[in-house]
Amino acid sequence: MTKPVRLGMLAALALVWTVSGCRAPQTPPAAGTHAGPAVEATPAPAGTTLVVGLYPYVPRLKQFESAITAAWSGVQPDVSLTFLPESEWDGGYSNDPPANADVYVFDAMFFEYFRSQGWLEQLAAGEIDHLADFVDYAIDGVEVDGQYYAIPQLGCGNILFYHQDDAALADATTYSEVASALGLCTYTSTIPPDQRGLMVDMAGGTTNAALYLDAVHSITGEYPPPLPWNESEINPEAMAAMRGLLAMTSYENGTTDEQVPYERGIWFGKSWGRALIGFTEAMSVMGPETRSHLGFKAMPLSDNDTSTMFYADVIAVNPSTHQRETRDLAVQLANVMAGSKTMVASIGPEADNPYPQYLMATRPSTFMTLARTFPLYGEMYALITENNPVLFGLNDQARSWLSAMKNTIRTDARKDYPCACDYQAVEYIGNDSQAPAVCGATCADHGSWTGQWTNQPPAAPAGTSVCGCTACPSP
Repeated sequence: MTKPVRLGMLAALALVWTVSGCRAPQTPPAAGTHAGPAVEATPAPAGTTLVVGLYPYVPRLKQFESAITAAWSGVQPDVSLTFLPESEWDGGYSNDPPANADVYVFDAMFFEYFRSQGWLEQLAAGEIDHLADFVDYAIDGVEVDGQYYAIPQLGCGNILFYHQDDAALADATTYSEVASALGLCTYTSTIPPDQRGLMVDMAGGTTNAALYLDAVHSITGEYPPPLPWNESEINPEAMAAMRGLLAMTSYENGTTDEQVPYERGIWFGKSWGRALIGFTEAMSVMGPETRSHLGFKAMPLSDNDTSTMFYADVIAVNPSTHQRETRDLAVQLANVMAGSKTMVASIGPEADNPYPQYLMATRPSTFMTLARTFPLYGEMYALITENNPVLFGLNDQARSWLSAMKNTIRTDARKDYPCACDYQAVEYIGNDSQAPAVCGATCADHGSWTGQWTNQPPAAPAGTSVCGCTACPSP
């Protein structure tokens, strides 16, 4: 990886279109692609309704619904759309595609599993609008033997955010260099007391499992990364990397579920924490001042020069559309949803919010359009061109493996935590002289007192005190 540099708008666009190895939409379409829509708009019977499952974990889901509805009305004004609630479609992590869903968006980590179950309609190259206008990793990841089983919509990766003037982190290109810059055990509270240490979400089982596999790929280069089916098969180097991440943060920060979406991004925007690992959409909550001096790069999970894995959320056409005779309409809708103009409207600014969602696109043209007004999109596109990623994809056992092993991996990542943890004091501490007695009592069941305490927010909620104790909660 190269050191990220803040780009002006024109420089960002120059980078986008000169260093990219991806196919650009301004070039003549390659064979099998179309300059215009792949499926012509054929009028449908009045009263027809298509059922859509969107990927739900985005900052502003309703914006997607509005943008897609508006774009679709210009293609098929007599065909209405019904969007599934999250209770019926969760992006594929637990739910199977509902039989009544015509089109649905899912996490491509389950691509091979969904394909093995017969849940993905095959699409010929000629059925995908502007096939040349996709980043390589996303479109290559959904193609098998010349057939396409989904259309890319969104991308993301594990991104390290830091302040632009932080030279040590800006220069760090390996896991060891990041760890050396941040240090270990720099704070013990849920929220860093100031601009120190790392923040990273390692609370959920799926999050931990995906992070582990990302580390395995970075360390071994194996693709897709092998899936361990018991604790003895877990790669020790990858597990050490995860435990190291937890030591760069605090136990409480790393293991606490967020109370509001992208909460760690909000904290980073308030200058709490020196660095944050998250997805690009975390920038949507950081605030314009933080974004104006923000640096970011793909988080290295080893010291090896291995290709990075990036995620994608992709649009599938349900084979059940054949029974309803809505297959061609569904293909048309999938193309509308993935179209560059629709995506700009879906993830860009909206009437009530002058800033984009900072979700990563999968079309170079979408990046280019947004970068004209929001230069960070030029830098986001550079993440792809600089890292030449591969799709975060697993084999056809992905879902059963995740169910069997995600909690084991999460528990292992929390073992042997080398730092201390904060506990709310049994009573308020007014000064240093009161701390030994109060913290001694507080830490009696949590190892012993480290000698650290505070009654200052954000480490301590207003009106309380916390003590640092040597033993952390059991995994």
